[in-house]
Amino acid sequence: MQCSELAAKLTDFIDGSLDPAEEAAAIEHLATCGECEAVLAGTRSVVALATEHAKVDLSSDERTRVLSKVLAAAGQD
Repeated sequence: MQCSELAAKLTDFIDGSLDPAEEAAAIEHLATCGECEAVLAGTRSVVALATEHAKVDLSSDERTRVLSKVLAAAGQD
């Protein structure tokens, strides 16, 4: 599996809705790709936050700080 394929299927991977072959390919890719592993970790954090909090009101500065941290975790800072 390539990075772009994993990115397109990331939410399905997190939800556990990939077929077994795709899930195995994703796990294999994640074992060798630190960038995708960081994106997965950041995405899981965002999903967890969204799940825990129905709505969070953030100031402009807080939104900027959160986005910067997510991008940094994804290696895109």
